[in-house]
This record gives sequence, C-alpha cells and structure tokens, in this order.
Amino acid sequence: MNTVRIANVRLAFAGATALLAIGVAVPAQAADGPCKPGSTKRIAFMMKQQTAFRYLHADMPFFKKTAEAAGYEVLVQSAENDAQAQVSQAENIITQGVDAIVINPVDFNVAAQIAEMAATAHIPLASYNDLITGADQVAYIGRDAKEGGMIAAKALLAKVPKGNYALIGGDPGQTGATDMQAGYHEIIDPSVTKGEIKIVMDQFAKGWKAEPAQAFAENALTQTDNKVDAFLVSYDGESLGVMQAIEGAGIKAGSIPVTGQDMELAAMQAIVDGKMDGSVWPAPDEMGTAGAKVAIAMAQCQPIDTKDTVHNGVRDMPWVKTPIYYVDQASIADFVCKHDYWLSADEVYKNAPDKKPTCK
Repeated sequence: MNTVRIANVRLAFAGATALLAIGVAVPAQAADGPCKPGSTKRIAFMMKQQTAFRYLHADMPFFKKTAEAAGYEVLVQSAENDAQAQVSQAENIITQGVDAIVINPVDFNVAAQIAEMAATAHIPLASYNDLITGADQVAYIGRDAKEGGMIAAKALLAKVPKGNYALIGGDPGQTGATDMQAGYHEIIDPSVTKGEIKIVMDQFAKGWKAEPAQAFAENALTQTDNKVDAFLVSYDGESLGVMQAIEGAGIKAGSIPVTGQDMELAAMQAIVDGKMDGSVWPAPDEMGTAGAKVAIAMAQCQPIDTKDTVHNGVRDMPWVKTPIYYVDQASIADFVCKHDYWLSADEVYKNAPDKKPTCK
C-alpha cells in the first residue's frame, strides 16, 4: 500500500534550484516545513461545469454529503467550461481561505496556475476527474479514462470487427477526453494495422458539445457515402448529435452502433430503444465520495492511502482510482435497479414500459 503524507508531496527547494540551474522550468511549490492542519473547516470543490446531469446529481451531492458529515463546509464553484474563469475563482477561494481544494480542471494546462497558486498559499490541492499536468499537487481522484475508452472500443469491436470507424472525443484540453481517445486507439489500432478497420474520423469536440459532434458525424457519413459502421463517442450529449446525424442521413436508428458516457436520461432511453449501443459509467457517485475523503485527509494532514499512482509530468503521485464500466442493453436494467438515486425506471423506460424491470 502506497501511503503518502501531505508534507512530503511538495518538491524540495534544493532539488528545484538544481533543476533551474540547468534550465528546466519548475512550478512554484510550498515546500517549507511540516504540514499544518487547516483551521477554517472549509473545503473548496471547484467544478468545471454544472450543466451535465452527473455533476448536479452525483459528483456534487455525494462530495457535499461526505464532507459535511465530517464537519466541513463545502464551497462549490462552477466555471462553466471557462478556463480563465476557473483561475479567477481559484484566486477568490484562496483569498477567502480554505483547508483544501479539490478541482475538476476545465483545461489541464491552464489549471497548472491554480495548483501553483495553492502551493504558494500552503493550501493542499488535488485534481478530480481530469488530471492537472505540469504542476505538483497532492493527489488525483478519478476513473481511468483510458480504460473507459478501451471497454467501449472492445464492446463495439466484438459486434463490428471490420469496417469504418468514426472516433469523436470530448474537449481536447481535458485528460478525460484525450485519455479516452487513447483507449479507443489501444483496442482498434491492431485491427487498423491488419486492414480490417479504417478510421474515417478522429476528432475532439470542444466543450463536449453536441453541435460539433453532429457536424463531425455528418462529415464522416458524407465522406464515406454513409458507410460508417461504428461511432465511438465520448459523451452522451455528443452521442445525441451523432444519432441525429445518422437519422438525418436517412439511416435507420440503431443500425450503426454508437457509444457514449455518463448515462444521461436521453442516452439511457436510446439504449433501451435500441438506438444506441451503450454508455460508459464513470461512477461519479463513488468519485464524489472519494474526492471528499481526500479533501478531508489533506485538510487534516492525514495520509492519502492508495496503491495506485499516476504521472502528471512532474512526478508519480497518489491516484485514488474509482471504477468505470460499460452499460448496454443487456445490463441497463441491472444498472437502473442498483442506482435508484440516479434516474427512475419509469423515466428510463418511458418509451418501452413493457421492458421495465421489477427492482427488488
């Protein structure tokens, strides 16, 4: 078990000075002295946005419930996918004073400034859901997005072992998008090398928006004379745009497998209706709970206890890994029954009430 104390996660100034002497850029670090427990009893949870269903209904409530049960007030911030707005919010949070910061970065490069500001202010910080690169921090909490891409690609490859694939990812400034796309390639590239699969589209949709995803899908269909055999798509909102492009091209809904991520209502209904193959579930409930536990540990100078590590361009640091898996037509009933806080069976099976499961 890899146990790391907060006081030891910051780089020593001596080592930083040596690196600077040979021209290597090193982020600012709060490296002086042992860790001192916080006294404000406040924790900042900085979210990249609140418009996606998961953030309002899983990440934030599970984070708040866990932190508040331990006696902490949670200051929630939402940048609505504006990287510079998130920097400004961080400046305000740091000025107010908090015991710890957990941040889901809008842009993993820009957010390095926030990690550096927090270190200078002696406030421990951890990345959440997307890893900040290029600056030191205490830990990372989140799923393995590459694994998510791999399980989605495996699911489609089993059904479509040959043909034209279109890959439509999320925001290119977020590791959750770039890692997921890398997971797609990990699985399908060997088939590309064999000549069994051709990648006809490989794009990222800024802001994880449906509109660019739909445009990419339309282009892929046009360029191939409607001969796209599978769409690997990284977010349910984008998947809806892709399905609109498919139907707009006069192709029967469900005849081309489409993936997604986050298990939002429209996607779940599409899976039940056979219009969508499946969606990746990144377990935001468990992620929110884990994020709060890490924040409490940082605030109290307690160890971050995990067996996993991740390298963020600065060092290998503790990674509190949360689960991720794929939900398709065969497993959605089980998902609905086990996640009754998420969406009701009546909502999910609105268009197919005869298929609605009887949950125990």
